[in-house]
Amino acid sequence: MKRLAAVLAMLLSLAATPALAGPKVGDVLPDLTVKAQLNPSEAAYLGLPEKTQGVRLSQIKADVLIVEIFSMYCPRCQAEALAVNRMFARLAASPQGARIKFIGIGAGNSPFEVEFFRKKYQIPMPLIPDADYVLHKVFMSVGTPSFFVLKPGRSGLAVLFFHEGVFQDEDAFYEQLLRAATAR
Repeated sequence: MKRLAAVLAMLLSLAATPALAGPKVGDVLPDLTVKAQLNPSEAAYLGLPEKTQGVRLSQIKADVLIVEIFSMYCPRCQAEALAVNRMFARLAASPQGARIKFIGIGAGNSPFEVEFFRKKYQIPMPLIPDADYVLHKVFMSVGTPSFFVLKPGRSGLAVLFFHEGVFQDEDAFYEQLLRAATAR
């Protein structure tokens, strides 16, 4: 009986503990080296040398970086993949496209899984596998899909915008991303 009471007390204390807060505008995320093999077109898009195998996100030639945290196993990520592709194309074709870059990070996904997702959904943007959740932890272990607009700086990656979960209106969400990326 005492053991049951102790277990119940522990569960109640955990239930009363607030969940970890997600990232907020102004937070600064650490700038880790990403161990990914980029293909030549991905490296060119990001302004990096062709045979790049490890890069810090701040080395990407962009004033602002949009990052989607996804998982190939996430049904919401799968459902939104085509909309994200359209937003990527719109951004790349926009006047701001040269200074804003868009990448995806596959939380818990191996290179094989990321490549499967890329092929199945015809993803044009660079995708980075994160099989060991190293980057996912830097991005505060958010759910999938999640979107960040980041400003690279000397002290890390400043959060300009964060959205976790699905977006309801593709055009409105694209405008939110663009507003956050171009705000001074």
